[in-house]
Amino acid sequence: MPASQWSPSAERILRTAARLFAVHGYSATSTRDIAAAVGVQQPAIYKHFAAKDDILAALVKLGLERPLAVAASLEVVAAPAAVKLHRWLRESLQHLLDSPYVLASILTTPELERDRFAAERALIEQLERQVTDMITQGLREGDVRPINPVTGARLVLVLFDAMALPEFAVSPPEIIDFAFTALLNDPSHLPELQHQADSLPLP
Repeated sequence: MPASQWSPSAERILRTAARLFAVHGYSATSTRDIAAAVGVQQPAIYKHFAAKDDILAALVKLGLERPLAVAASLEVVAAPAAVKLHRWLRESLQHLLDSPYVLASILTTPELERDRFAAERALIEQLERQVTDMITQGLREGDVRPINPVTGARLVLVLFDAMALPEFAVSPPEIIDFAFTALLNDPSHLPELQHQADSLPLP
């Protein structure tokens, strides 16, 4: 189910589970623990999620659906790729800021390597491809300095780690400035690029 279609109760369960998974670990957190933290009885969890694995799968979707959707929307926008990448990064970082612990719950859960979560891993791979495509186009247009596009995409995505825990999160503008100072052929163009990114239409 898309994140936009979850009920308020289901979303509260997810956000509570994200914090518990991030702080205590996925294996060490039971659905009983999640129910207690939400303030409901354990059967109430199963009205929304059949198992703990389903909660983790939903958290991956919660974390990635917005970045994936923004990247897809920007594909049809007529603008330089570096401008689109800037807007994508800003929207994605804001989404993570508004979704505390969701990223940490993904990063700290080795269980995502199990076959059960192949579809969720595919979403992560899709996001990397989308960012790689933007960097590849930015190279063609001359705005991005010479770099392996896959390496560039992974360096951008690893900056998400700075948003993993709200207590230690770096501000999105600082992350964006850091990323584009490293990526751009001419970092002095960053203010104008930011202005153009702010003007891009997004649904």
